[in-house]
Amino acid sequence: MNPTEEYYRFHTGAGNWVFAAACLVIAIVLLRLILRERITLQGSMSYLAFVVVIGAMAVFPDQAGQLAHALGFYSLANFFFCTCIAALAILHLRALVTLSRVHLRTIVLTQEVAILQEKLERSQSNKD
Repeated sequence: MNPTEEYYRFHTGAGNWVFAAACLVIAIVLLRLILRERITLQGSMSYLAFVVVIGAMAVFPDQAGQLAHALGFYSLANFFFCTCIAALAILHLRALVTLSRVHLRTIVLTQEVAILQEKLERSQSNKD
């Protein structure tokens, strides 16, 4: 059998609260950027959701530990890092999709500009 892991409790230190406060600051900055329309809501929702999940793991370590053990993790640290790596992988995939869309749209716009320039040159040469 595996030894039962004892998680840090709130009364034994402020580490959980410090990390939760850092997540809260990041979420507030992100919401401020959304409200000022510096970033889009669609692109930042998954990031905000992951910050909330990671912050919830810091605020509720006992429940996160129970979930970790139910999912087969023997250490809360392994579960935390696995969750963070999965979040980063999903955010990276979203960034790749967005970048691909922008790239394809740039190609289409470049082609449209070239067509319009050629039409303009033809109409100017027909006038002469």
